[in-house]
Amino acid sequence: MIVVQCLLLILYSSHVFIFIGMCVLGLFISSVFPCMVALTEDMVNYKGCVTTVLVTSAGTGEMVLQLLTGQLIHSKGSHSFLLVSMISSCIGFTVFLNLLYIQHLHRSSQAVWPPPLPAAA
Repeated sequence: MIVVQCLLLILYSSHVFIFIGMCVLGLFISSVFPCMVALTEDMVNYKGCVTTVLVTSAGTGEMVLQLLTGQLIHSKGSHSFLLVSMISSCIGFTVFLNLLYIQHLHRSSQAVWPPPLPAAA
């Protein structure tokens, strides 16, 4: 996904590549939210109320990002959309890697807990 965005930033003058690149980017982005929900569901055992808050927060974040991007496009031009999407993708990828790292730490700490009991003499 980040590779496609880099190519979009480099080849922003080609209308054909912008169209094809955005289609490919949309295909990649469509699987991110379900993957993140499944990953957090695997890490944390939560119920329906927390899922409602998670989905509502994700929708609110999407709306705010669209609002900020629209204002930036209006003031700086259409090229800024590619830059904003690249920056948000890098931030999202960093959050994803941190989530994987936290999951690894959580599972490795649970593997040693509880400590083994001493052997009876």
